[in-house]
Amino acid sequence: MSDLPCIPAPGESSVQQQRPDLKRRLIAVALSTLLPGAGQLYLRRFKKAAFLFIALLAISLGFWPLRLPRSYPGLLLLLWALVPLSWVAILNALLARDSPSSARMSRWWILAGIPLSYIGVNLVFTPLLFAAGFHPMKNISTSMEPTIFAGDKLVVDERYFHHQPVHRGELVLLRRTLPGSDTSSGRDETLLLIKRVAGIAGDTVEGKDQQVLLNGKREDQPYARHRSAAGANPNLDTFGPVTIPQGKYFVMGDNRDYSLDSRTASFGLVDASAIVGKPLYGYRITGNPLSWQLN
Repeated sequence: MSDLPCIPAPGESSVQQQRPDLKRRLIAVALSTLLPGAGQLYLRRFKKAAFLFIALLAISLGFWPLRLPRSYPGLLLLLWALVPLSWVAILNALLARDSPSSARMSRWWILAGIPLSYIGVNLVFTPLLFAAGFHPMKNISTSMEPTIFAGDKLVVDERYFHHQPVHRGELVLLRRTLPGSDTSSGRDETLLLIKRVAGIAGDTVEGKDQQVLLNGKREDQPYARHRSAAGANPNLDTFGPVTIPQGKYFVMGDNRDYSLDSRTASFGLVDASAIVGKPLYGYRITGNPLSWQLN
């Protein structure tokens, strides 16, 4: 009996051949989710891998040096370019077969490509966005209402002021340490705040009964909002005059009655090094489902 050959059961050998193929495809799918083309490289499908890598490189150029996310349409263009790229890479890995006798993937595995593509787009899109100097943020303050509400989500360009001067009337993102602002511990807390530049080096800024004077001339500020009558907040309505030295900025919030800014001694002038970026546009904003460009 021991000399008799072992005859495999019908279909047994084919199952053994299919299992390694299925495992390889699933590894390829995971790699293509992380990086389009990586799964094809693992499967030694070099032409398809090269095509996907070149397409990814072309999209990456849109982040830098073209920096298309400076506008909301540019951001959407890059996002929707990555969606089909990720989808093609994942489906190609799922449907890859080592030979005509290899098993076909179940339709349920193919449907799994949808959430995998969503994950893959985020894994690629977010690092590229951050590497180009852009990042999303959520506004936590009411000091810029009605221009920006608390809870609005914005895109900020951290490199904007590397090659651009700061202008009067411009919105800036500040890194600010507020004494004792962490109420749970009583310690100082560093916050990211959005304010509007009211004065630059050499300017003299003054407030009289809710009117802002810049170098002795009354400023027209249609974005500013006052909820209280003039004189109700004497420290905020009337201040200065303050002459701004080099390397400093006078900033204010648009919600003038509820903004902690350069009008108060506790906040003071802002150092140039504290300006860390420029808010460009919002993509989730109060009362409006569409994006809007910030001024």
